[in-house]
Amino acid sequence: MLMINLFALTFLLLKAIRSFLLTFTPSNYNSNWFVLASSQRLCNSLSCSKALHFYLRRIDKCLIFSLGFHLTIQVLLGSLPLVLIVFALFTAILLLLACIDWFYLLLPNSIVLILLALGLLTSTYLFGFNLIDLLARSAGCYGIFWLTQAIYYLLRHRVGLGQGDIKLLAALASWYDIHQLCIVVLSASLAALPFCIYQYRYLNSLHAIIVPYGTFLSLSGICCSYIFHQDIFSSTFGN
Repeated sequence: MLMINLFALTFLLLKAIRSFLLTFTPSNYNSNWFVLASSQRLCNSLSCSKALHFYLRRIDKCLIFSLGFHLTIQVLLGSLPLVLIVFALFTAILLLLACIDWFYLLLPNSIVLILLALGLLTSTYLFGFNLIDLLARSAGCYGIFWLTQAIYYLLRHRVGLGQGDIKLLAALASWYDIHQLCIVVLSASLAALPFCIYQYRYLNSLHAIIVPYGTFLSLSGICCSYIFHQDIFSSTFGN
C-alpha cells in the first residue's frame, strides 16, 4: 500500500511541476504566474473539440481531487508517513527550481521562500531543531555568500553568484547543517565543472560562460538529502 501511495503522490507532484513550468515566463513570474499555475488554467494545444477539452479538464480535476483526498486519508491513518510527503515536496520544489533556472536563469523568490518556510517547519517539528538557530543559520549563510559575491564583483567586475543562488543557499541552510551544506555546494560545483569546460571549449572565453548554478545546486540538494537522511528512509521502508 505504501508504494501505491507514493506513486499517487509522485503523480500529483509531477502534474504540479508541469503546471508551473507551462505557465512560467520571465515577464509574469512576479505577478500572476503563481496564481495561474495553482489554478491549473493552462492553454492546451491538443487538436480536439472544445467539448472534449472541457470534459478532459473535468476528469483531470476530479482525478487530482480524488488522489488528494485519498492521500489525506492515508496520512491520517498512518499508511503514508508525513516525512515522506515532506521530502517529496522538497524534491518537487527543487526540481521545479532546477528546470526554471536551466531555461531562464531565474530562481523565483516565491518558490525559494516556500522552500525556506518548509525547511524551517520540517527542521523544527520533525527533526527537533531550534527555530532561532535555523533562522540565524539561514541569515548567516545569506550574509556570507552575499559578502563573497560582493568581494568577487569588486575584484573581477562581474557577477560570480546570482542573488537567486544566494537566496537558494539560504533556504537550503534551513534543511542542512553547515557541514552538510558545504557538501551540497561542493557537489554542485563539481557537477557544474564539466558544463563550464564544455562551454569554454566552444566559446574560448571564461567571461562568456553562463552557468545555471541553481540547477546544479538544486539537483545536488536532492541527492544529498537522500544520502544524509538514509536512516529515515531505511526505517520507513523497512517497516
